[in-house]
Amino acid sequence: MKKWVVPENSNKRVQRASRTIGKGTGTLEEIQEAREVLSNYRLAHAFPLNAVTVTVRQRALEVNTNAVVAERRKRLPTILDKLKRHPRMSVTTMQDLGGCRVVFDTVAEVDELVSVLRDLPRSKNRVKKVYDYLRDDPGPRDSGYRGVHLVYEYGASKKEYQGLRIELQVRTRLQHAWATAVETMDLFSGSELKYGKGDPDVLRFFVLVGSLMAYEEDTTPVPGAEGTREELAAELARLEANVGVLERLQGYAAIVGEHSKTDRRNTLTLELWRTEGQLTVTVHETLAAAEARITELEALDDEDLDAVLINIARISQLRDAYPNYFADTGRFTDFVVACLREVGEQAPQEVSRSRGMSV
Repeated sequence: MKKWVVPENSNKRVQRASRTIGKGTGTLEEIQEAREVLSNYRLAHAFPLNAVTVTVRQRALEVNTNAVVAERRKRLPTILDKLKRHPRMSVTTMQDLGGCRVVFDTVAEVDELVSVLRDLPRSKNRVKKVYDYLRDDPGPRDSGYRGVHLVYEYGASKKEYQGLRIELQVRTRLQHAWATAVETMDLFSGSELKYGKGDPDVLRFFVLVGSLMAYEEDTTPVPGAEGTREELAAELARLEANVGVLERLQGYAAIVGEHSKTDRRNTLTLELWRTEGQLTVTVHETLAAAEARITELEALDDEDLDAVLINIARISQLRDAYPNYFADTGRFTDFVVACLREVGEQAPQEVSRSRGMSV
């Protein structure tokens, strides 16, 4: 029987720990204590995350038996970094410390699952908020990101977890391909495109692709990129010739190999050393063992290391759920190439020959 981590601190203490990390003015002992408080609070989301995922998986597979469903907890270094960027924020207000992801083939399937989950009768884990980044509530983000997010609040029988929030992301494969490409760029290059930071041309590249994907799926285009498909593709081709986004992604993919293909349920850790492009996937027999390993890795505090704990129904779906760790951006690249060819623009292969590879 699994032994779930429970919250060991009051919300006020967690809030104080958040401020200590955000301001960075405490002693080494105070900062270490704050990290431990935040780590416990994060790990305590495992039980409500599991409870939500059980329901989501059942309903998602009823919509499409090939749906990809996976869960993960937000990495501690990511939490600490966010607090430093927003010193007044507290982790008690973060809605994605525990995250579940569903990937479908079509927008219609996304809509069907969202509708089912919003109106699920007798569910004690309530959907508190829906963010539709496909249409107008609030619509696609300026970055080009698209998808639908549901924020759950745990309200079932275990009182110690009540009030903890879990975020569900529902995407199509095309929307997932866009997010994967951005995360892959950030993982391997150390950029922060996800937060709107980096080369303006690279940021604009992803905005344009987001709008082209919106046109493909008949949803709302990205703000600032509402031109025709031909206009967007022409601008995209010019940017690719200047910054070589597709070439970089292809270069990252070349350094990461294949991994396990078994089909049993697994709790596992992924460890990516960016500089070497070395990815290690470790299967753990228990959740406790996986948590111990992720805590050990996060204690290294090495910016070159990206480590995450994942619970997934079948490990063969790992690459589909978290392709950024495998530098697997083939779907994204194929879409962009098809858009350029459709309007007669120069294909990336021709661009590569004319200016050489640059990873």
